[in-house]
Amino acid sequence: MNHYDVIVIGGGPSGQSASVRLAQNGKKVAVVERDFIGGICVNWGCTPSKAMIESAKIVEHIREAGHYGVEVNDFQINFNRIAERRNAVVKAVREETEDLLRHHKIDIYQGEAIIEAVGKVTVKGGKLDIDAETMHYDNKDVALTADHIIMATGSAPLIPPGITIENPFLVNSNRLISIDELPDSLTIVGGGVIGVEFATIFSNLGSKVTIIEFLDRIVAGMDEDISIEITKILEEKGVKILTGYRMTEIDDNGVVTAECRHNDGIDKIHSSMTLLSIGRQAVVNSELCDRLGLEFTQRGIVVDDYLHTNIPGIYAVGDATGKSILAHVGIQQGLICAENILKSEGEELRAMNYDVIPAVIYSLPEIVSVGIVPEVMTDVQVVKVPFSKNLRAAIEERGTGFLKLWIKDYKVIAAQAMGFVVSEIIQELTNMIALETDIREVVKIIHPHPTYAEITKSALEYALNQAVDFYL
Repeated sequence: MNHYDVIVIGGGPSGQSASVRLAQNGKKVAVVERDFIGGICVNWGCTPSKAMIESAKIVEHIREAGHYGVEVNDFQINFNRIAERRNAVVKAVREETEDLLRHHKIDIYQGEAIIEAVGKVTVKGGKLDIDAETMHYDNKDVALTADHIIMATGSAPLIPPGITIENPFLVNSNRLISIDELPDSLTIVGGGVIGVEFATIFSNLGSKVTIIEFLDRIVAGMDEDISIEITKILEEKGVKILTGYRMTEIDDNGVVTAECRHNDGIDKIHSSMTLLSIGRQAVVNSELCDRLGLEFTQRGIVVDDYLHTNIPGIYAVGDATGKSILAHVGIQQGLICAENILKSEGEELRAMNYDVIPAVIYSLPEIVSVGIVPEVMTDVQVVKVPFSKNLRAAIEERGTGFLKLWIKDYKVIAAQAMGFVVSEIIQELTNMIALETDIREVVKIIHPHPTYAEITKSALEYALNQAVDFYL
């Protein structure tokens, strides 16, 4: 009764997508999860953070209401209600995820999965018994066997060398996203995606926020124009940004010492909480890997383009591979891994392609990117169109930001943007890059007017010297 076609270790987005695709094709599947179903994304990442960003967005709308002829004389931010709504959203999504797995007759086991050997897994804890609020273990180990094992063990926040998380003023992103009281002040160590999103949330809700960034600009992986613009916007909201600084210590009173890398400057920052957000690392049990002979590095479990590890019958997907910490990349890996398991011997396998991955920072306004900006700009056309030239943005007074394209041989090779709901317009550009679409064909297609998505057509027309609705 405990033999499965596939055992999936980890119930996050990558494990979910793999298990559902396998079950859809008649495979008997078990999912083993040591925490809540849904993984980091549902419980401590995408879902709760976006729920809180929505509250921050509403606060911003209310503060700007006077621009639209709506006078709001007074309003209050009730963080307890914000936290309650966040928790309710997380609970609902978690329950939907569990329901989805059960709908496909996937068995769920709650506990720590230990791979004893190829095809053999022991679950420390036993069968799932959960009420969506707390987890219950029956303290019985369960032995499972399978033809295939997929490792989808996720990632955990990175901790800087010399810093211990035991300090009561120090939190990681998992902890900060689940707090029930608004901190008066917040220091954020790391000005990347996570740091900027949390700065957006808490500065809009009223916390005094400081960002300490080791590099010379925040969101350094983006185009410099975006770094400059989002820095200006955050500083206008009262966020203090220290670039070129490293955190060296935090004392028992919550005072952070930050040293400048370029001179002898030292800042002492006291805040209610200090968030470590310098990145995430794959969750890899090195002792287990060594025992099995499973190849891994500091980045994660080593896999090929088909999600195979070096051990036949064992696969890895999602954050655990170290390829990306984006949920949508993990989902794609899970699907491709499942489809390859379903292939008959001799059938051509499907390879994972990491060349075209859209990424989003859910700041206010949002930031997106896709494609690879070339290092050599020979024969590359760069087009930058501000959202102030977009009619929908002008009507709604959302003219902050821009769309920037890198074009070569009439094809978009990279795109970055900052603006209101740009996360909803990046897919068209992603498709164009992936399909190598000629921009001369795209401009022939009617785009609805007025929409934010229309800026893509406007930018492409401008690149062809055919813009009819604006000039620069």
